[in-house]
Amino acid sequence: MTSRRQWIKGASALMLPAALCAQTRKFPERSIRFVVPFSAGGGGDLVARFLAQRLSERIGQSVVVENRVGAGGNIGSDYVLKSAADGYTLLNMSSTYPIQAAVSKLPFDPIADMQAIAMISRDPSVVVVSSNSPYKTLAQLGAAAKRDPGKLSYGSAGVGSLAHLGMEEFAFQMGIKLIHVPYKGTSQAFTDVVSGSIDMMLSSATFCTPFIKSGRLIGLGVVGKERLGNLPDLQTFAELGLPDFSVFDWKALAGPKGMPADVVNFLNQEVNAILRERATSAKFEGDGTKLVGGSPELMMETIRADVIRWKRVATTVNIKVE
Repeated sequence: MTSRRQWIKGASALMLPAALCAQTRKFPERSIRFVVPFSAGGGGDLVARFLAQRLSERIGQSVVVENRVGAGGNIGSDYVLKSAADGYTLLNMSSTYPIQAAVSKLPFDPIADMQAIAMISRDPSVVVVSSNSPYKTLAQLGAAAKRDPGKLSYGSAGVGSLAHLGMEEFAFQMGIKLIHVPYKGTSQAFTDVVSGSIDMMLSSATFCTPFIKSGRLIGLGVVGKERLGNLPDLQTFAELGLPDFSVFDWKALAGPKGMPADVVNFLNQEVNAILRERATSAKFEGDGTKLVGGSPELMMETIRADVIRWKRVATTVNIKVE
């Protein structure tokens, strides 16, 4: 009996250092992946890469951006939500996520399978056309679309994306019919808008402002109560007679359900700290982007409210995404 007690005591002593080591391990111990569910070069990709760089500098670990495109963002979302819930594979989510939750049959539960971390930004949308377009104003575009219903086209980052349903809502409120041309990402659609291959597109202000300022695109209107600081001549849709057209493109960070609470808290605090930095506000807020931050609970409230909103829009404009 004595020898057995001595054996248990000795085994416990050997196990203790390992247990203490496990308790003292700090997150992160290795590289973190930011999965962007759309192609490189788009608005969400730009925000993700900025956040990845600043987070890497703060925590002393590399943060790698990986683009997993397709199915309106669902391929990337599915990949992350089915990854290990350890905080090393994260989703750079956008406002397309609750749209897909509202209108698509998904291979995951968009609420139950997801752990919210933090909202990042909220960006007003702009309807843009090529600088070579014959439609220099919203009134000219609307008149042309009414003369030839179903002739004018718009691009998007895919079926069920914000630019898709947002433009369908826009067309409904304008009383016009448009042709949807889906792409695999914003940057590809943008290339065709600039060239004039398609007629228009709904874009985030952050992404399209440099194109408008350089003269490659014309902004026909921006959502929100105020004009953009960097584009003071661009009228709001409220000024142009569409006060109910209010589509904002937000970005957020999420992971799979089951992440340790201390890891969620750590990432939330780091994101909020980055958003408070002067360099972050200098990069984004001049183009009308509002840096949001806040708790995971605040992010979940936004997602749930958007799911309800986009279900209503889809029903109104008769959109079904399979």
